[in-house]
Amino acid sequence: MNQPVSRASVHAFYTDAIQRGRNTAENLQAATSERFNSLLESIKEATPRTALDLGYGAGTYTIALARAGFDVVAVDQIPCGPLLRRLDGAGDWAHRIEPRQCLAEDFTIDQEFGVIVAKDVLHYLARPSVEALLTSAVAHALGENYHYLEVFTAISRRSADGQLLRIEGEASYSPESFRRRIERIYQGWDLTLLWSKHAEQDSRTGLNCFEAIRATVIAANRAA
Repeated sequence: MNQPVSRASVHAFYTDAIQRGRNTAENLQAATSERFNSLLESIKEATPRTALDLGYGAGTYTIALARAGFDVVAVDQIPCGPLLRRLDGAGDWAHRIEPRQCLAEDFTIDQEFGVIVAKDVLHYLARPSVEALLTSAVAHALGENYHYLEVFTAISRRSADGQLLRIEGEASYSPESFRRRIERIYQGWDLTLLWSKHAEQDSRTGLNCFEAIRATVIAANRAA
């Protein structure tokens, strides 16, 4: 039987980690992935120079987008202070970033974004919230748009004493159920769906405390 973990406690954990600049088992301070870097380098001038980073965390993907010339709306449930401090004294690109403190599921996508990034955040949401967000994003994609998502599926969490854990209300996708929904939502887009095993260790025990199959979605709407 899974022991429930409140969403409030998860929010508090990440707020504390970001405010203290502390890394976590999933490596919040990691650089942008090679897959994302390749996507960003491939984007042409026809793509609107607007971007949305849902669940920006330490701000690494937000900053990469701004440095590439995008005006970025950066959304996270954590206070904006740590990101603003990171931007203080940065280059001319820093003014392109608009941080907003908001839960991802409460953010309304009511405009076109040339690029949308959601890395390691959507699996925390309820399935209807995930699908409503992505459906709205697709509905507002009028031109050449790109979406980059990293979502954990088939999640297994354990406490230090081996108890199975489950965050209240999370999507709990299997790889197959996630694939079906992504293919339905992104019908007509050029869609790349990649899978990789992921594990994180508990520093106290050295044992895996988190195991999952990470889905990386790269979706391109070329019907400009």
